[in-house]
Amino acid sequence: MGIRAAGMTDVGCVRKQNEDSYLADAELGLFVVADGLGGHAAGEVASQIVVDTIARFVGETLEKDRTWPVEYDPSISYDGNRLKVAVLLSDQAIAEDIRRNPERETMGSTVVAGLFHGRNLTLAHVGDSRAYILSPDGIRQVTRDHSWVAEQVANGILTPSEARVHPFRNVITQALGNGGDLDVEIQALELSKSERLLLCSDGLSGMIGDKQIWDIVTQSDDIQHAVESLISKAREHGGEDNITAVLVDWESE
Repeated sequence: MGIRAAGMTDVGCVRKQNEDSYLADAELGLFVVADGLGGHAAGEVASQIVVDTIARFVGETLEKDRTWPVEYDPSISYDGNRLKVAVLLSDQAIAEDIRRNPERETMGSTVVAGLFHGRNLTLAHVGDSRAYILSPDGIRQVTRDHSWVAEQVANGILTPSEARVHPFRNVITQALGNGGDLDVEIQALELSKSERLLLCSDGLSGMIGDKQIWDIVTQSDDIQHAVESLISKAREHGGEDNITAVLVDWESE
């Protein structure tokens, strides 16, 4: 299998610093987007901790014969355990950094991560950074936002269109580093050859709709151009937050 990937991050049009981090490692088959929280309390530090910790643990667990730092979950796959534990270790690493640097006590991060094994894709996420699957026929969001507005939509209180403009749309219900119980959402998917994976922060999904995302990707000549066009369009629509996108394409040997 050959994996092609492109990633890009941009500060946007409003924020003074970029607190997003990302990883696109085709050799490992690992792709991560982390959206740091905390502003001057070093959200960019938290998101980089997440990316570095996940990359390190996934790289260390290529072989199955090892001791796990937390209890192995037999209800999910080996790759599911790799990602779940990597995210939990990221949470711990942020907490440890806060203990060493109390001025960063409000920092945290979201995360969405994808790990490929052939055309099998394992996803892990916490927060409102998203994963989409794009095909020639359309686009579908495959992660569920851990946010207040997403809960209201699920309960029938808000419509999706109302949620997009609600004043509480940026309130998330789960994040790494907040010191509470963490529910890492894991799912397994099998992609067809015509499908692509998009990981993004809410600086992209909050600025442009799913149909626009699909139009841009399908009309672009290559994945690098697609990512650049997504970032550009989010900026055109206001760029109210940092904007990060990772687009992954795979093809069978």
